[in-house]
Amino acid sequence: MLKNIKTRPIIAPHPVLIIGTYDENRNPDAMNVAWGGQCWDNQIALNISSSHKTTENMRKSGGFTVHIADEERVELADYLGITSGHDKTKLSHVKATVTPAKEVMAPIIEEFVLAMECRIISMTDNGDGGTRVVGEVVRTVADDSILDENGRVDYSKLRPITFDSETNTYRALGSVIAKALNVGKTLK
Repeated sequence: MLKNIKTRPIIAPHPVLIIGTYDENRNPDAMNVAWGGQCWDNQIALNISSSHKTTENMRKSGGFTVHIADEERVELADYLGITSGHDKTKLSHVKATVTPAKEVMAPIIEEFVLAMECRIISMTDNGDGGTRVVGEVVRTVADDSILDENGRVDYSKLRPITFDSETNTYRALGSVIAKALNVGKTLK
């Protein structure tokens, strides 16, 4: 039987997205964002605080990169979420390898094995100190180690992590349990 619990959104999993930007002096920055995801065929939406260095950088550059955090890089991903770009040059501090994106003014962080270059379509202040950012994915790059024989990303090789907002923990994405758009056919 269902019972009332504290009213809040309980949506899982939250992807752990590492957002890369450049400031006005082309210094690279990155932050960990859990409030985001794919919102259309070629678009990514992020909900981030208006006061973040990343938000300021996006307003100036018009672009950003999205890297998918994985099990192997959980420590780096967490560091990028607990340290402010206003206080420290984070990517230099961890000696990350950064190369310029080809389609937008933003850095690609080579330590991550999947990155998407995004051109900003809209940035909307939502009135509560947050900003909703929608970006169009204009280029995607991936390391061969996470690709299947057809050149598609294989999540079992990528091993992306998710953020559990109920317990403030990172979780591994689980194994395949059924074929989408197929398993429900038995109920027709």
